[in-house]
Amino acid sequence: MKHIHPFPARMAPEIALEKIKTLKPGQTVLDPMVGSGMVLSQAVRNGINAIGVDLDPLAELISRVGTTAVDEDEVKRGLNVLLENCSEISDPVFLPWIDEDIETKKFIDFWYAPKQKKQLRTLSFLLISQPISVSDDVLNIIKVALSRLIITKEPKASLARDTAHSRPHRTIKKNSFDVISAMQSSLNHVLNALDTTSLKSKAKTYLGDARNLTVVANDTIDCIVTSPPYLNAIDYMRGHRMSLVWLGYPLKSLREIRGTSIGAERALNGEFSKEFTEMLAKLDLGQLEDKNKNMLDRYFYDLVQQTKEAYRVLKKGATGTYVIGNSTIRGTYVPNSEFLKRAGMLAGFDVLGETEREIPNHRRYMPMAVGVGNGLANRMRTEHIIDFRKPL
Repeated sequence: MKHIHPFPARMAPEIALEKIKTLKPGQTVLDPMVGSGMVLSQAVRNGINAIGVDLDPLAELISRVGTTAVDEDEVKRGLNVLLENCSEISDPVFLPWIDEDIETKKFIDFWYAPKQKKQLRTLSFLLISQPISVSDDVLNIIKVALSRLIITKEPKASLARDTAHSRPHRTIKKNSFDVISAMQSSLNHVLNALDTTSLKSKAKTYLGDARNLTVVANDTIDCIVTSPPYLNAIDYMRGHRMSLVWLGYPLKSLREIRGTSIGAERALNGEFSKEFTEMLAKLDLGQLEDKNKNMLDRYFYDLVQQTKEAYRVLKKGATGTYVIGNSTIRGTYVPNSEFLKRAGMLAGFDVLGETEREIPNHRRYMPMAVGVGNGLANRMRTEHIIDFRKPL
């Protein structure tokens, strides 16, 4: 299966498909932490309605584009309009979220060479500040085509490699890459991966918080399939901000999103809950330092809030499937799956079952080797698939 855009720790399509095949056309699946949009993509290709929610603006954009049927000729015409307008702009353009923000401007100066910076400024001006006259669907798909040239394994539009893995580091000082010339091939890739004729139903995506699903009514969802961000494993925003600064977001707003996301390494204020203290004792995690316990307490709290919302929106008798990885904190093994199961039970769910599977290194943008010194790989060797059910 081709993907319209790189994304770290993408859910395996076979997991999503297995659960979706239990639904009937017209029923609705929800992914409240939509990420790459894999669940939604599988759903709409099997005639199942889908709803996706995510705090990350790039994740929401990718998921929306990946499930929206478009007229390919209209999209190609839209790109031609964009490129023609680019050729007519010679004077410097003004991008307020960059030019009025010293921090964001310095960030861009560090990660982008002059040639690409000038091209990206022009493209951003015509996509964000004064958008070309095309439909929102066309504009969004062109934004994804642009983002693909930034979120990459090797340097293209930026001076960084490993941006697609959310581990960007600058490896070159000069760059001859032509962003504008590459837009056509990037758009062709997106259209080919989208395969718009295969879309059989509709998806709705929203920028929002899985812990407060204001866009979803009580008892309306037939199934949930999702994967919470893994604790202290992947910093999605570290890579995604490389693209989002060109899509209208200053660094400050992205930092706020990062700091409030599930899995963020920011502690709660206050004392530990009774449930969390019981879990620490049960799992023999008392050797963790207080600052690490605080981080884990925050993660458990977030899981509790999310599963409560999942319970609220699911119909009686409906199921929720969660894919979660365990981790290590300062050398201490932390079974996140146990925290998730406890959170689900506190919400009122029955635990139907749990399976464990190894994560193929070749698939989910994980490090190739597992061993000493490779902390990320060690934290993400396996994942647990946990099935909950809301009682009748």
